[in-house]
Amino acid sequence: MSRGRQKIYAVVLVVAVAAGFAVYRWWHERPPYGAEGLGFAATAELLPSDKRPEDEYHGVRFLARERSVAVGGRLTWRPAPGSSADWQDDGRFMIFVVDKRVQLMPPQIWGASPSGIEVLSGGDGVQERVAEEYPWLRGVGSIKLYDNVSRSGGSCLSTAPAAGEVAFVAVFPPIPEGDPERRFLAAAPIAVSDIMVAVAFIGPDRQVYWAERVFG
Repeated sequence: MSRGRQKIYAVVLVVAVAAGFAVYRWWHERPPYGAEGLGFAATAELLPSDKRPEDEYHGVRFLARERSVAVGGRLTWRPAPGSSADWQDDGRFMIFVVDKRVQLMPPQIWGASPSGIEVLSGGDGVQERVAEEYPWLRGVGSIKLYDNVSRSGGSCLSTAPAAGEVAFVAVFPPIPEGDPERRFLAAAPIAVSDIMVAVAFIGPDRQVYWAERVFG
């Protein structure tokens, strides 16, 4: 085989591999369904403070210290046909409760689903990609302190798309002005009008399929 033909075959192979990778990536990042057909609906309300520090809201047990503000809410949607409770199969919904004034999340949030499907509270590094891809959710990512150093903020919820409903309680503590924690965490006082609730669909391989604002 001539050197010229070898070069041509090499170029064709590179193009074929690149095209194959592009097709795979498109397929891999393509969501199995969008948010528009799920009928997301959400409510939020300030909870009374006369039963502290431990209370219950629609099956959600939570703790709130004195002068904290607890915001309770419910998020509902129609699970896609064939949805599984296994995150390895269908991925998960991450639920964010954000103080729009400062683009930050509360340090504590609890959740439960009447479906019996597990609802977990905490955080995940995939939030960085959510914040990058959706600027209106930049508060769910980490906050840069200085070069190569950043810190994560508050907590969010995760559950399977098959759950169909989640009740939540987000607690906003009274962090004083000037306290360094106010750079990273949403704090009291807060009103319902300050609240935004959003859902991000994370695939089984940690793909960020989409994010949807459902309240606020």
